[in-house]
Amino acid sequence: MIPKIIHFCWLSNDAYPPLIKKCINTWKEKLPDYEFVLWDTNRFNLDDNIWAKQAFESKKYAFAADYIRLHAVYNYGGIYLDTDIEVIKSFNNLLERPYFIGSEGDGIIEAGVLGAEKHSDWVKQSLDYYTGKEFIKIDGNFNTKPLPNIMTEQISQIKTFKETVPENISAAKMREDSNTIFMFSKDYFCAKNHGTGVIEKTTNTYCIHHYAMSWLPNKTTFLPNLKRKLMRLFGVNSVDRVIYLLRLRELKDTLKK
Repeated sequence: MIPKIIHFCWLSNDAYPPLIKKCINTWKEKLPDYEFVLWDTNRFNLDDNIWAKQAFESKKYAFAADYIRLHAVYNYGGIYLDTDIEVIKSFNNLLERPYFIGSEGDGIIEAGVLGAEKHSDWVKQSLDYYTGKEFIKIDGNFNTKPLPNIMTEQISQIKTFKETVPENISAAKMREDSNTIFMFSKDYFCAKNHGTGVIEKTTNTYCIHHYAMSWLPNKTTFLPNLKRKLMRLFGVNSVDRVIYLLRLRELKDTLKK
């Protein structure tokens, strides 16, 4: 059984932005009998993992949190939430399962929300990626491989992925079929289009991932956030058409070079 523990990371000394405060308040409202465990540098010893230490010292807090979330869930069991997750309803009816994990669409793991019993094999397999690995590569660049990619590659070595819904797979079947990792569809734990910012909540939705990108500087998030706002106002097709006509994607790629 998954314990009623919510693990979350906040590694900077900055105050929570308004959206983060709002999201964390929904945890307390919807999960009043859960324990909330903040993983910061007081709880996690950065000297225990070179990846997390280098990422933290480079102020790439999200990449340090990638390791810490897996460490927390593997060693203690419970549920990890990114701080920009808005909880819609309690996870209680999922706790009898050995784990739960969702998709953010197109078969990509939603790494901002995951629950598991202590010492789950697929969490350990994901954690093993970081063994002896440094965040700062030999050439001085950062290893910014996204956690969903890391988890997919690692878990695929020992299990087959299958997307389903809770109604179609019992807790007993999940335990019995140890060769499969069952991943619930997007509307359960993500419920937001990353590209457009449009919320796609259904009756299945436990939480919404707002993709606040709070670890990135404002200059990096300004254009993606502007694009989302315009899509909400004028529609996805209209904004994509303007981007195509003005060749804004080509301009973006040129500026990157």
